[in-house]
Amino acid sequence: MYYNYGNIHLSKKEFKNTIQYDNVDYLITPLNEQKKGSKGGNSNVFKLLNPQTDDEFIIKFSKYNVNKPNNPENIISRIARFSREVEALKLSDDLELDNIIQFYFDDYKDIGSSRFHFYVMEKADYDLTQYLDENDITNQQRLLLCTDILNGIKQLHDNDIYHRDIKPDNILFVNKTWKIGDLGLIENRNSEFHIKEIGEKIGPIGWLSPEATNKYLNEGEGKANVFGFDCNIDKFSDVFQLGKLFWYIFQGNIPLGQIERGDFKLTDDEIYDIIFEMLRHSKNRPTIEDIEEGFKSRYSFYGL
Repeated sequence: MYYNYGNIHLSKKEFKNTIQYDNVDYLITPLNEQKKGSKGGNSNVFKLLNPQTDDEFIIKFSKYNVNKPNNPENIISRIARFSREVEALKLSDDLELDNIIQFYFDDYKDIGSSRFHFYVMEKADYDLTQYLDENDITNQQRLLLCTDILNGIKQLHDNDIYHRDIKPDNILFVNKTWKIGDLGLIENRNSEFHIKEIGEKIGPIGWLSPEATNKYLNEGEGKANVFGFDCNIDKFSDVFQLGKLFWYIFQGNIPLGQIERGDFKLTDDEIYDIIFEMLRHSKNRPTIEDIEEGFKSRYSFYGL
C-alpha cells in the first residue's frame, strides 16, 4: 500500500497489501473490481480477506497520518472523529446491538513513515440504494423495511447515541438483517464522544436536518447567529433524516421545500402524516417511540 495525494492506495504487488492481526495475515483487495481506487471524505475503504477461511470483511482506514507533527486543528478533529466512530462500534458490539453493523477489531498500519488508524467490520450484501434499485417491493415490505431501520436507530438512541448521518448508503443488508452502518458522525448525549464541531457541516448534502444547516451557516468565527437559530444536532435531527429516508423508501425521491399531501404518492394518509410530522422544520417532531406506535397502527391494514 502507499499514500499519495491525500488517499491510501493499493500497491500493484499484492503481498504489500496486507495487515497482520492475531497471527493472521489478511489480504486487502479493492472494494470494487471495476473501480480500483477508494476515495472518501475522511476515509478509504477496501475489502479484507482471511486466506485461511476465505471469509471477507470490510476494512476502513482513516486517511489522516497520526504520526504527522503539528497537524492542524481540523485534521486533529477528523482523527478524533474516526476514533470516536471506533469507540461507538465497540460499545454497540459490547451491548450486542443486532441492528448495528458488527465490529471485529481495530489497529494502526504503518505506510512508509506514516501511520493510519483502521478498523474491520462485517461485509454487507448490499446497501439500501442497491436493494431498492434492483427490487420491486410492495408497500407492505416498504413499511417493514422502515420498521427495521427504525429499530436500528432506536438501539442507538436507547444508548444515548445519535447517528446524524442517516442516508441510504449507510443502511446495509447483512445476513438477512438490515443494519445501521457508518457511525462516523455520531454524537453522545453525555458528550463521551464530544469533539469540537463549531461551524462544520455535519451530515450528507440533501439529507441535512434544519439544525445541521443552521450549524454550518450560523456558527463559527464572524457568525453572530443573532436570531438564535438552533444549531444542536440531536435525536430529533435523526428523526428528520429518518423522515426523508422513509419518504425515499416509499417512492424513490426525497422531500425538498414545502411539501404537500399531493407530493406523497402513497394513498395511505396515516403514513403520510407520520412522515410529515418527522419533517417539521422545528424540533416539534415525534419521538422514535411515537413513530414506532404509528407504524404498528398500520400493520393490520397491510396484513401484518
